[in-house]
Amino acid sequence: MRNSLGRLIWRLGYRTLWLSSFVVKRRGRGAKCALFNDGRVLLVRHTYGPKEWELPGGGLRRGEDPFAGVQREVREELGVEIESATALGVGSGLGRFADARISYFAADLPSRDVVADPVEIAEVGWFDPVTPPAPLGSHAAAVIARHGEAIASPRRPTGESREGLRGRASADPLT
Repeated sequence: MRNSLGRLIWRLGYRTLWLSSFVVKRRGRGAKCALFNDGRVLLVRHTYGPKEWELPGGGLRRGEDPFAGVQREVREELGVEIESATALGVGSGLGRFADARISYFAADLPSRDVVADPVEIAEVGWFDPVTPPAPLGSHAAAVIARHGEAIASPRRPTGESREGLRGRASADPLT
């Protein structure tokens, strides 16, 4: 009963924000993290919004650092702690949310043991990053591919200036 009520509240909140986006232009910030273990990537399906496989993460609080925000979101959604992560880039939202900025990270987990929040997370899966499931959420494929690049030529670790997240312009949706 508690989970059903919680899921209903999440869905209503999501739909309310979605409808309000037609009237009010929002410039939100978010953070997501590609979590890896033994060559597999963890993807989630939320109980609200599009039924796509996504990277865990969510919205940042006012003034919150992107890495601190992704640590909090992963802890809330999956019950695991991220000690360190590689910053992969910043992407823009899509459609009416084009002004939203989402920071993307990649981290390795020592175990595949996660405890999904049943109110927010409908499904969790570990997948081969080369053949992820469909449908896949926006930017998820690019973030998973970027992780391979980061292994080949390590980028800036988290904890340094946020300016390093923005620099690279290309056809890649992440900069």
